[in-house]
Amino acid sequence: MNAPLPLILDCDPGVDDFVAILMILAASERFNLLGITVSGGNVALRYTAENTLKACELAGRRDVKVYAGCPGPLLRTLAIEDGVHGETGLKGITLPPSTLKLQPEHAVDFLIETLMTFPQKVTLATTAPLTNVALAIVREPRILDNIEEIVTMGGSMHLGNITPAAEYNFYADPEAAHILYTCGKKITTIGIDVTHQAVVSLEWLEQLKHLKNPVAKTIFPMLHAFREYDMKYFEVGGGVLHDPCVIGYLLNRSLFKGKDVHVEVDTSFSLTRGRTVVDWWHKRGLPINAHVFNEVNAEEFFDLLLGLLARYGGEAP
Repeated sequence: MNAPLPLILDCDPGVDDFVAILMILAASERFNLLGITVSGGNVALRYTAENTLKACELAGRRDVKVYAGCPGPLLRTLAIEDGVHGETGLKGITLPPSTLKLQPEHAVDFLIETLMTFPQKVTLATTAPLTNVALAIVREPRILDNIEEIVTMGGSMHLGNITPAAEYNFYADPEAAHILYTCGKKITTIGIDVTHQAVVSLEWLEQLKHLKNPVAKTIFPMLHAFREYDMKYFEVGGGVLHDPCVIGYLLNRSLFKGKDVHVEVDTSFSLTRGRTVVDWWHKRGLPINAHVFNEVNAEEFFDLLLGLLARYGGEAP
């Protein structure tokens, strides 16, 4: 078996980030989780940080270090969409306050220190607005030399989900996304063209309901409540699991299909702010800066997810 992958997760829980964290912690033999950094995003930073601690505590992983970072984007006020995830970010359930504590170090300082000193190259998974990551790159560009891969959930080749043109994470901080896509690393990109294929069906929820462990029992009402918004606004058959796709990719890369392209992020203050221009057919002749996915094997993805959640009770999915 390969050695565990050195990993940092940058997130903003949110229901789907919460599930992504639980996926990582269930697959402890696959990941050497160096830390989780958190920004404001789906909800305010005080909630995203607390929700991250709650996920770690629910999973029984009191050892995981969580670092709070930037409360908002580089240039403007944070656009919060709490209709999606609820006021606290964990729609459908109320969990008691976590007994875990945040690390005193700022997320950006942790990113720089860890990426400059860790003896192996590190994979960086991002499922939030990219403010923490962009500031770390600007402050210390040498961190890029010790990053194996950056896998980000963000962008769209077609329609947006926060505006007609833009996906939420990139719209929330387009300047940060621009910094990432011009940093010189090829960015592995999972946009909403893919994640809207990862839809939580009622049939899958019934399978989840049969798991009796505390993690599955917690996730069930969250995912059930989460599905209502997506069904209403995006004409899909259930809730869309955006951020868990990043972890699904890291666990089984064959689930996803895409190709190398050039991506540009619109940082204008027009109607298309935050839009990703994906040059799928290489019409502009610009250098490749991303590997963009456009397809996921959703059935196998949900089999993987169910199997991971079953681990918390030692159950067969």
